Amino acid sequence: MTMRIDLRSRLVANAAISAIVGTRIYWNKRKQGDPLPAIVLYKITPGNQYTFDGDSGLYGSRIQFDSIGLEVRDFEPLFDALKAEMEQPRTVGQTAFSMSFLEGERDMPFVDVDGVGAVGGISADFFVWWKSL
Repeated sequence: MTMRIDLRSRLVANAAISAIVGTRIYWNKRKQGDPLPAIVLYKITPGNQYTFDGDSGLYGSRIQFDSIGLEVRDFEPLFDALKAEMEQPRTVGQTAFSMSFLEGERDMPFVDVDGVGAVGGISADFFVWWKSL
């Protein structure tokens, strides 16, 4: 499924997001030693939508977006840019994204990471509505 690739491409193409993280947007795990700030994505639920005929092809996946950095000034503007981008419909690659809805937002406590320092962030769950083209 190309949704994951297209979602990452969508975020990298956003000028406000890429000005902060460049291409440091990952699925499931950040590369050890890569600079911060960064975004780490996790698919929490697939969000399949069904009719009596089966899978409709429309998905409302819950995606967790972790905006992480060494300082609040790193990850708070990143979260704001991420929220603004995800609330807009957009077609990227082979995926048509409808408006996404912020379902939850929570602070991530700062945790000491060897060789890096204290890392904190904002974790947000969005319902990302999409379909493959």
